[in-house]
Amino acid sequence: MSQQYPPQTQQPGNGEPQQPGSNGLATTALVLGIIAVVVSFIPVVNVVVWPLAILGLIFGAIGLSKAGKVHKGKGAGITGLITSAVAIIMFFAMNALFFSAVDKASEELDKSYDSTTVGDGKSKTGGAKDSEVMKDFKVTKCDVVTGDFDIKEMAVHVEYVNKGDRRYSYLVEGEVLADGKKVGDFMSTAENLAKGQKFTDKDAGALVNADEIKDAKKLECKTIEASRTDF
Repeated sequence: MSQQYPPQTQQPGNGEPQQPGSNGLATTALVLGIIAVVVSFIPVVNVVVWPLAILGLIFGAIGLSKAGKVHKGKGAGITGLITSAVAIIMFFAMNALFFSAVDKASEELDKSYDSTTVGDGKSKTGGAKDSEVMKDFKVTKCDVVTGDFDIKEMAVHVEYVNKGDRRYSYLVEGEVLADGKKVGDFMSTAENLAKGQKFTDKDAGALVNADEIKDAKKLECKTIEASRTDF
């Protein structure tokens, strides 16, 4: 009769080694870090780098810590940490370059915007010389007329001729003088005149007290400020 032996159980550490456990956090950190790096090269859109990179750093640190216990995921954890950190650096670098380029383009656009303002014969901003602007317009009428209900009112006409080399819009502001005394202001505009185009503004706004001009012996419309803009 054969002798029966109880089944032997394999003790830990004897026989075949245990299979290493999984380290999903390290793998997740690696994936998040790679995505964050790719997205970081796209200005403005790369704002999503922040949650991706922060999670990548957290998962990478935890995964790296876990790698010592499960003997798996150390490389993925380290790579996840590095790529997440690089993504954050690239976020700042790419946005700095992008907004710097935008500012430079804006400055160039401002330079191409031709704006000249003159007043009392002196240029107040850069651009064309005073004479180049002043010769483009003249006040052709500055007189008292009888309006509705026989009310005396001021009539100011400004004639424009665009003598520049492109389209311009004009704004002219001035004072109304009665016998040498200022009694009001006027303003005239001409919009988007082509090169050589003529235009007469017969509705220049004049804010004048009728009582101060009805008996005036001499009326003057003096230009105080004029601007020419090229869009």
